[in-house]
Amino acid sequence: MYLSSEDLYIKNVKNAIRAIKLGTKKPEDTNVGFNLNKLKVVNEPMYDDLLNDYKATLKEYKEKNQK
Repeated sequence: MYLSSEDLYIKNVKNAIRAIKLGTKKPEDTNVGFNLNKLKVVNEPMYDDLLNDYKATLKEYKEKNQK
């Protein structure tokens, strides 16, 4: 099964967000910005949703790791 570029960007961003939440990767290791920027060109509403999820995840990550 082949994924469209849009599906691939969405999958990569969702997996990166999951990895940050689980603590298996740091935000700087996930390459989310690249995939979000590519997704913005293809599907802006999904970009907005995933960007909001990513921002919330970053906020949780920073709060958790400041202690």
